[in-house]
Amino acid sequence: MKVMHLNFVKFAACMILAAGLSASALASCGDSMSAMAARAASVHSQSRPMQPQSRSSSADAVNSSIVGLWHVEFNIGDQTIQEAYQLWNFGGTEVHNPNVDPRTGNVCLGVWKRADSAGTYKLAHRVWNYDASGNFLGTVNLRETVTLGQNGGTHNGTFTLDFYDSSGNFVTEVAGSVTAERISVE
Repeated sequence: MKVMHLNFVKFAACMILAAGLSASALASCGDSMSAMAARAASVHSQSRPMQPQSRSSSADAVNSSIVGLWHVEFNIGDQTIQEAYQLWNFGGTEVHNPNVDPRTGNVCLGVWKRADSAGTYKLAHRVWNYDASGNFLGTVNLRETVTLGQNGGTHNGTFTLDFYDSSGNFVTEVAGSVTAERISVE
């Protein structure tokens, strides 16, 4: 009887997982990148200040690694087009969680490596891009080059978003700056 109960629990868990995955199948991180590009094109959108709870807990701490959790802002000129949380992992992977409607896909994945110069890092995302109706639009490539601040509690640099159609043809590029503050345990 105990084995049958365990199998039912496993089956139910798989069904819940499958339902959750199928419900989000139309969502894409590309929608987040498309929204980022749309905000870049909109000169009259409002900038949002960095959230106070995301400030680094110790200005005196020295951290020479990009590994950790960051609150980032993407800017075109003085206009913030997106803010996000980014988790740079030890093994060279990164998770990007932008402040967008989660129904359109608000978790993106990337890879990073240390660049030749001290404290400089390069990041790459390759994103599938869908519209709200589930139609495949193509791909979006996000690239960042960032440099850690003096104590490792901040970083800044540049980003580019390259958009490709469903046939792989280049459509447009959006470029700007990225700034971030490390989130630390209080």
